[in-house]
Amino acid sequence: MEYQTIIVEEKNAVGYLSLNRPEQFNSFTPQMCLEIVEVLTQWKDDTEIRIIVIAAIGKAFCAGQTINPDLFDGDAIDLGLVLEKYFNPLLALINTLPKVIICAVNGVAAGAGASLVLLCDIVIAAKSASFSQIFSKIGLIPDCGATWLLPRMIGFAKAKALMLTAEKISADEAERLGMIYKVVEDDQLQIEVVALAEHLAIQASLSFALIKQAMRVSMQNDFTSQVKVEQDLQRQAGQSADFLEGVRAFLMKDKPNFKGR
Repeated sequence: MEYQTIIVEEKNAVGYLSLNRPEQFNSFTPQMCLEIVEVLTQWKDDTEIRIIVIAAIGKAFCAGQTINPDLFDGDAIDLGLVLEKYFNPLLALINTLPKVIICAVNGVAAGAGASLVLLCDIVIAAKSASFSQIFSKIGLIPDCGATWLLPRMIGFAKAKALMLTAEKISADEAERLGMIYKVVEDDQLQIEVVALAEHLAIQASLSFALIKQAMRVSMQNDFTSQVKVEQDLQRQAGQSADFLEGVRAFLMKDKPNFKGR
């Protein structure tokens, strides 16, 4: 299927979704949100896709949300309505998707683009990439989950300062703060991301889904509640075919053939 704002490829059990508005620095539009939701919804239940990669075409990863009054109903711009109709469904889908999402950040990630990065499971950035909660420069507040995610990743004081100042930080600084997983040289970004995605695609993907579930609820749980979650999810993992296959391969000194179930 042809899309207007994204490019989609499926290869070696990996789904690649690339933002494709390079002349506009891959800024979000309602159409882009709808197209991403459509593809991710398809991949969510596609057993042939084990890992998802979100990347971008051009020099920027994503410069945030396109601000265009023509996109809104009525005379006034209602950005809350845009979030409700287009962005929040995308955020909810990414946040609950059982499959691992790797984000490849090739350049500027600003505003909603920086928030998208925070939502992904594993983020690898090119050395030239940068990150900015730029909202306050145009009189807005951080959205797309940034006010919830960023303080939990790097601490309340640092997150608040970055949001108030709209300071741009480098990829190296983002890695040091714990915002992202790893920084690589620009010419190694695609190579590193593909290698990691294809490696994870042959691992025990049910385990990944359960790990994501446990990590997600840990954000609200106390210790006692969380160890109960671990108990329940470990019971589920221990009854899976992947666990049996992993034990068989370990005992036989063989390569496991995981099926994701």
